[in-house]
Amino acid sequence: MKNIIIGTAGHVDHGKTQLIKALSGIDTDRLEEEKKRGITIELGFAHIPNDAGYNIGVIDVPGHEKFIKNMLAGIGGIDFVVFVVAADEGIMPQTREHFEILQSLGIDDGIIAVTKTDMVDEEWLEMLLEEVEDYFKGSFLEGKPVVPVSARTGDNIEVLKEEIIKKCDRENKRREERELFRLPIDRVFTMSGFGTVVTGTLLDGIVSVGDELQVQPKGLKVKVRGIQTYGKDTDSAIAGQRTAINLSGVKKEDIDRGDVLSADKAVSVTNMLDVKLKVFSSTDRIILNNSRVHVYAGAKEALAKVIILDRESLAAGEEAYVQLRLEEPMAVRRGDRFIVRFYSPIITVGGGVVLDALPDKHKRNKEAVLNGLSVMESGSLEDLAELKAGGRQFVKQDELTSELGLLDSEMDAVVKKLLADNRLIKLRDGSLLSGVKFGRLRTDLEFMINTYHEANPLADGIPKQELLSRLRGNWHIEDEKLLQALVAYLMEQGVLEDRGKSLALAGFKVEYSEEQLAIKDKIKAEYEAVGIELSKSDEVLAKLDCDKALFNNMLAELVEEGSVVKLDAGIYAASEAFAQAVAAARSFGAPFTLAEFRDKLGTSRKYAELWLAALDRNRVTQFNGGTRTVL
Repeated sequence: MKNIIIGTAGHVDHGKTQLIKALSGIDTDRLEEEKKRGITIELGFAHIPNDAGYNIGVIDVPGHEKFIKNMLAGIGGIDFVVFVVAADEGIMPQTREHFEILQSLGIDDGIIAVTKTDMVDEEWLEMLLEEVEDYFKGSFLEGKPVVPVSARTGDNIEVLKEEIIKKCDRENKRREERELFRLPIDRVFTMSGFGTVVTGTLLDGIVSVGDELQVQPKGLKVKVRGIQTYGKDTDSAIAGQRTAINLSGVKKEDIDRGDVLSADKAVSVTNMLDVKLKVFSSTDRIILNNSRVHVYAGAKEALAKVIILDRESLAAGEEAYVQLRLEEPMAVRRGDRFIVRFYSPIITVGGGVVLDALPDKHKRNKEAVLNGLSVMESGSLEDLAELKAGGRQFVKQDELTSELGLLDSEMDAVVKKLLADNRLIKLRDGSLLSGVKFGRLRTDLEFMINTYHEANPLADGIPKQELLSRLRGNWHIEDEKLLQALVAYLMEQGVLEDRGKSLALAGFKVEYSEEQLAIKDKIKAEYEAVGIELSKSDEVLAKLDCDKALFNNMLAELVEEGSVVKLDAGIYAASEAFAQAVAAARSFGAPFTLAEFRDKLGTSRKYAELWLAALDRNRVTQFNGGTRTVL
């Protein structure tokens, strides 16, 4: 069966609750205080029986200005509205307020019910109908059915019901995939023998008995024990139904109105929201930068500071990109609608849409920030994913899937296309970054290494740990696997070269002065002069009396170019002497001893042992216990 949720809206005492009772037979005022005062205080729920094969849930909202927060907890999940205007009073303050709220929440369809027609004469009713049509001109209710009704006499109730049935034929915009399941909780209570029960409008997805879910933003893990829709037990519920869910693993006291029951990663838990905020055209209030406001999203209310990103204030009818810095976390999804009310006095002043549920903290009046929000507002999924992968944080695909409110399969297609177009890079740990972000990172990396070389002109590269530390600090990378994956990718792309204990920009070579090169020649000459009779590097350094760092650099250069060979720690030899030692070993046609090699080379036992150990390491000879053989 097709599932539809409709909501009422309109001024207090215009007959919303009586109208629902006439349509459904259900009195939605369940509280004793509501009966006593004759006004709706809390959300009420009903369903309209019909023969057309629809599940039609109804949310009755309070009309009184004092209970607007309760109205907001339920109205956001509806498919269309039955907007109520009493024939004896016409357009009133909450008529206007409710209507602007509906527009801000993106409600795009409805029926206008002019109630209490039994209280006015025909001439008055005709004049009132003209007033109503004029008021809604240019809005989503222009041209929609206007039905004069009387809940007391039953006049035109069936006509209104027929119009509601016709509206139920509208295209279903709700998504029914299980991984997107979420239900904003508007009531929580306990039932004897069952335990904790939550209710709400099932916005997206499917839930079944036995499902393991989460209560966000608290991160509580729960399991579904039972489900009811419209008062009947069922094994599962689907998007578009008013649903009561019996939960295990949680107490009533652990859950609040405004929490969201959801599948894993179906919502983002956040303390900041990037939004497009529009101030109601009817308000005389101005929102200043840094204003404190009440924010309502789903069934949640939270205080927040308004950071207007491109100006100092927002007046009636104006809209702008805004960052809302929340005083407590919310569980939302990109594209969710919200309402803003002044902190004091609590007056409804505007609303808008969430563009980014997990944004970076922005500075004001930054062109790049504003351009990014423009992409978040109207860009393609590929554009959004590329933008998010270019932010301060490194993200993985499943995180992007959640942030953008997509299915895994949808995100797979987006990432595949971006990788193919070289707009996205995937590291071996699964992290994603945009090509633009990689370009910024590469520029920063080159600056880091060049700065190091300015301070250490003789170094052939930057020590690995120092580079990793700088990357960790500059790019806020706490994950060691990510850090290693990033360096590996930089080497794969030919940006970096591994030089043992250091990393260098590809092709980097130290530029030495003539004086430094002269030292190099002296070192080479010294080793050539020593020949087979080896000297320790400290002894050579002492003879030349030069800077130790320069000596070590020049010695390393000589080893790299092959003029000098390293035999052991601190022991080097000229390449000609090494060639002489190799020739001596190869002159033996059979296994030979240390003494025989010593005599052949014409040196002492100490030096012969050093030479043979070096030949073993270089795979020229192989030690067999008492003798050696040439390989």
